[in-house]
Amino acid sequence: MDLLKINFGSGTFPLPGWVNVDSDPACNPDVLADLGAFPLPFPDRCARYLHSEDFFDQLPLDKAFEFLRECHRILAPGGVMRLLTPDLHRLADLYVRGDPELMRLWTSYVGLPLRTGSLCEIMNLAMSLGGHTFLWDAPTLTQALAECGFEARAVRSGESAEEALRGIDLRSPENSVSMFFDCYRV
Repeated sequence: MDLLKINFGSGTFPLPGWVNVDSDPACNPDVLADLGAFPLPFPDRCARYLHSEDFFDQLPLDKAFEFLRECHRILAPGGVMRLLTPDLHRLADLYVRGDPELMRLWTSYVGLPLRTGSLCEIMNLAMSLGGHTFLWDAPTLTQALAECGFEARAVRSGESAEEALRGIDLRSPENSVSMFFDCYRV
């Protein structure tokens, strides 16, 4: 049996050759599922690769741990999950330093008008828009992944030791505050 490649939270950006899963029927996913309801609709150890980009931060903390345990269940031994999520540390650092990069990212890639034009407004909107429920930093995410049976390896945008995970990221450091991990099932 060929193992699956599953893309969780595909939205309007499905990955060709992957099973694209989303809760919004308007996105025409291959599998329509609420990714915050468990168990997920996949059998044990059915996948070689999982991918999740800008979905994980939409789960409350307790559901995030459940989601990671489900991903561990679904991945076959030796399987890998590509996980991209906003980096709270980078976002907060840009704000605290008053770095104009935060304004550039907002203007270029979010584009919503700002009433005050301030970094404070961007920070508040960044926390409340897009369904963000819990923003992670690398140490907290790495700890959660370890507790759920993963070895987390920070990687660069578009890069991976796994050929199937290279070049599939929508986000990059130039257009987001995302962090990038390949998470190996242990």
